[in-house]
Amino acid sequence: PEEDDHIVDTLQSRKPTADLGSSTETDVAQWNVLQFNTGSTTPFIIKCGANSNSELVIKADARVQEPKGGEIMRVVPRPSVLENMSLEEIKQVFSQLPEALTLLALARTADGTRARYSRLYRTLAMKVPSLRDLVGELEKGGVLKDVKS
Repeated sequence: PEEDDHIVDTLQSRKPTADLGSSTETDVAQWNVLQFNTGSTTPFIIKCGANSNSELVIKADARVQEPKGGEIMRVVPRPSVLENMSLEEIKQVFSQLPEALTLLALARTADGTRARYSRLYRTLAMKVPSLRDLVGELEKGGVLKDVKS
């Protein structure tokens, strides 16, 4: 297990923090496990939790088809981070995250991707008791814009 921690640390230090949330803090007290089945891949698992900054942190296989490829941990950017990005810019952000997020959120357009990502963010964050209030605040603030008005 110590070796695994070292791998995570080196991955963490390479990612551009400005693009992905305000921190790289991945110290999570409790993980909640969700299994996703898209039908096109084997079912995969995303573990989610919260760090002390009330940021959503996920742990998942780097690549869905290679479960032995090793899990990576990332602070997940809030949906507002993608607000004014092009589809290519969003893909750049997703390239820093476990592949499962891309499979679940990427759509043909930037708007479609933002809507799917908002839904996914809400689904993951609602599984973390300490983030439920945050989800309510984000909804009130209009950050989670996946509901058609």
